[in-house]
Amino acid sequence: MSGRDESLENPAEDSAPDRFNDFVLRTVDLLLRERSGGGYDLNSYFTRDLAYGPGSERVRANHPPLTMCVAAVTEVIIEAFNLYHRESGDATPFRALPIRSWQRGSMQDIRAHIFQYDGAKCHGTAHALARFGIGRLLPFEVLQPGDFITMNRTSGNGHTAVFLGYIDRNYADLATYSSAAAGFKYFSAQGKGSSDAGFAYRWAFFSPNCPAPVAGKRRDCGIIRSPKQELLNTGCLLHSRAWSVHPPRDGLEADAGSSTELKPSDLSRYDGVTTD
Repeated sequence: MSGRDESLENPAEDSAPDRFNDFVLRTVDLLLRERSGGGYDLNSYFTRDLAYGPGSERVRANHPPLTMCVAAVTEVIIEAFNLYHRESGDATPFRALPIRSWQRGSMQDIRAHIFQYDGAKCHGTAHALARFGIGRLLPFEVLQPGDFITMNRTSGNGHTAVFLGYIDRNYADLATYSSAAAGFKYFSAQGKGSSDAGFAYRWAFFSPNCPAPVAGKRRDCGIIRSPKQELLNTGCLLHSRAWSVHPPRDGLEADAGSSTELKPSDLSRYDGVTTD
């Protein structure tokens, strides 16, 4: 089998009805209400130690409440699992994807992929979720609020976030994708050096569009629009009833079974700086 990553060339075209988006969006609301404003730091992750399931296990923070964007989407995912468990009593997410996978950094562990460790060859959150059988890659045009997006900018910097909807060039929300879509609204941690550093919203615009600022809507301009998942990585987290958890296997078969810890990548391009 070749090393070509076929999942990147052919993302799913359907709407992925088993999305976990309701829990993701409710978690976004909770984090914005209770954990915003904690600050942004590239070398920090998670605004607090995160419970993982019904026991006493925790995914540890290192410099709370400081965090950064990759850790922010991870915190959203873990807390969405916790919300689902509290309401349903179903501990499937914690059994199917043990806490070790969020704590360790080998090819068998999702943390190494979401945090793009050296050798993982991962292009973003959606790619990591799809690799482990708990998510699906989707074209940008079929995203729904609560999906995930990892973007690259013309400046060479990048960011990862929860997708909250399409917007036109005047910041107006669009109910569905159309040719009027000039960008999208998102939730993540960013804003290094700004008054809302940490969890917050941004209004992102594809290059070369960058409209005049509007009060209360901070911009993120220069986003590269591309059908290539390497440049604009888009997809969803599936409901646990639709999971088929497995080690990554998209061209990484020779290494996927290794328990050797990988070297954390230089994530300096995720510097947390946006236009506003």
